[in-house]
Amino acid sequence: MNPNFDRLPKRFSIYVFILISVLILIIPVNISNHIKITVASPLAPFQKAISYTGNFFKNGYRKIASALESADENEELREKVFLLQNKIINQQNTINVLDRKLKTISEFEEDIDVKDKPLNANIIGYDASNHRGSILINVGKKQGVAVNDTVIYGSALVGRITAIGNSISRVMLITDPASNVPSRFLESRIQGIVQGIARNKCIIKYVPRHAKVKKSDSVFSSGIGGVYLKSIYIGDVIAVKEKSAKLFKDIKLKPRVDFSQIEHVLVIKKNKVESIRN
Repeated sequence: MNPNFDRLPKRFSIYVFILISVLILIIPVNISNHIKITVASPLAPFQKAISYTGNFFKNGYRKIASALESADENEELREKVFLLQNKIINQQNTINVLDRKLKTISEFEEDIDVKDKPLNANIIGYDASNHRGSILINVGKKQGVAVNDTVIYGSALVGRITAIGNSISRVMLITDPASNVPSRFLESRIQGIVQGIARNKCIIKYVPRHAKVKKSDSVFSSGIGGVYLKSIYIGDVIAVKEKSAKLFKDIKLKPRVDFSQIEHVLVIKKNKVESIRN
């Protein structure tokens, strides 16, 4: 086959393209625009599709960016709300603590008559055992505290100071088995000794079998012996039993104070006897 014959279609195509280009340049503008529109019309759907796709991805990107920005703002807002809630709870806790302290002092001033004002102390530790026979408070020698000072909550008896440091003291609770508080029944005026048996309970010893004692009777300190002040509320009788072979009644008492729920106490300063190291 003749090579020149094969090249003829290619040359013809080139000549036609050059001719069309020249004609577009020399014909009037309105006619050339019409030709451009006519040529571009078949491509319009493709152009619209490409434009729509581009706008779709552009808008999608903007929406994603906006959503991410909103998420960051929401997270920041949640953090601020969380911190504000914590602050409100802390303020409420402070108000509750102060309110309880004021009520405690108010009850003390109404029910107990002493010359010196009591010393307010915070509880900073409990006995390591489950018996909770003692607590630690944040006052000591520097604040004028001494061994055997009476410790109360409101107008009710908590215990007494048994050891002190410079700014710390140990309080033996009335529920400690080593605690013995001379006491008296409110109505019958019968005397006894309140002794701790741990787990927020006490017994009353040496109450004669024939004595009239009933459940819910209130018991106060008698002041005998000089260790505890007189007329401090100790607790209420919750059980009374009699055995014919015994000279004394078996009496159980529930302390007025729930030692697991208090956060502070009042110390009534009295004497100075001994001390311990911090």
